[in-house]
Amino acid sequence: MENLDPRAIDWLNSRCESEKSRSRYIFAWKKVQEFCRARGKDINNIVNNYRAVKCQGEIKKEVFLDEWQDILGALSGWVKQFCPNTANNILSVTNSFLHFWKIPLEVDLPIHRYVVYHNRDITKEEVKRILFNSKARDRVLFLLLAESGMRSDTAVNLKYWQIKEDFEAKRLPMKILLPSAAVKDHVGDRWTFIGEDGFNELSDYLTERLPLKDEDYVFASEKPGKVKGEQFTAASISVKFNRIVQQLGIAESVGKAGKPKKIRLHGLRKYFRNNHGADSAYVNFWMGHSLGVDSHYISRNLEDHKKRYTEGYNALRVFKPDPESMGEVLQLIKEKEREIQELKEQNQKMQTDLQTLKSMAKMIPDDYVNAIVERIKQDPALVAAIIQGRDKLQSPDLKKNDKKTQNREQRKALNTKSAIDFPF
Repeated sequence: MENLDPRAIDWLNSRCESEKSRSRYIFAWKKVQEFCRARGKDINNIVNNYRAVKCQGEIKKEVFLDEWQDILGALSGWVKQFCPNTANNILSVTNSFLHFWKIPLEVDLPIHRYVVYHNRDITKEEVKRILFNSKARDRVLFLLLAESGMRSDTAVNLKYWQIKEDFEAKRLPMKILLPSAAVKDHVGDRWTFIGEDGFNELSDYLTERLPLKDEDYVFASEKPGKVKGEQFTAASISVKFNRIVQQLGIAESVGKAGKPKKIRLHGLRKYFRNNHGADSAYVNFWMGHSLGVDSHYISRNLEDHKKRYTEGYNALRVFKPDPESMGEVLQLIKEKEREIQELKEQNQKMQTDLQTLKSMAKMIPDDYVNAIVERIKQDPALVAAIIQGRDKLQSPDLKKNDKKTQNREQRKALNTKSAIDFPF
């Protein structure tokens, strides 16, 4: 599976509710294994060893626990080489493992970690510049992050079934389903939305790839043969974002390895959080954050969520419609409507003429039909001439009471070039 001890696998299966949390736990657990081996201990054996010493008396049990408590105390100092969040994660994961297997050892967790985030807020104008200088797929991805508040890895691994319902129905705002496994630990299924700009960009991007199957990724790799695994990574998108940011002079590297730039891909998620005007509980719901007490009170009515998203979308929207050009847009719409109406009328007239030709065809000798059809294909205006010929055939001069005479006169009229001008 992950090349781990069975005890560790059982613990992970119990504690981890998503692939993201599982990978985070495994990373921390391997760091713990690394430290313990350097101290001459194998933490994978701690469960079996503890159960064995419990049967050998209290003295051996206390000696065993004291040895491991000293190692865990040293672990608290060793993790300081990592950034605060990573250090806290290593200690928390260790504590989780010990508590799961009911081993009475304590890991000193920090009471509070004050983390300085160097990333600053990204402005709407900067987002616009980044979008203008991005390739098609990346532009859609960046815009979706800004309009939905999704995590970058969630957006990269988005599958068609998660957007299918509203995308195919062209409903705005467009709902994006976020199952629990795609969000984070201890958070149930959620949803978020994108507005008109995001929907239009996504529709243009998917035009050439449709139809998609439910399990197809929404975003395809630009270099399928060079991607490890079945999908490209959020890290690769982050690299592209950073490159654009530097090229535009929006942010520069701080010059130290491992130190992030002041504008990062995560800043698009932060842009959503800062600019959408909905109640914070709803924004946190869409972003997949833990809600605490609010989780018991927040509405789960989809239409209510759509209404609140729509109300805050104008403040979030990167490309606002220009009010000065709205008059021109409305005028163009009216002109298009007139053109459509004219086309409908022309189509109706053509249908009427077609019915007339069908009725006249019954009076035309068979050997003329094919010639007429070919001539009409070459010269559509000939339809009018045929109609005129019909009108002449129906003139009062014909002897309507004498059917034989009428048929003879009709055949004579059809054979007259002045009436229809056939080229044969």
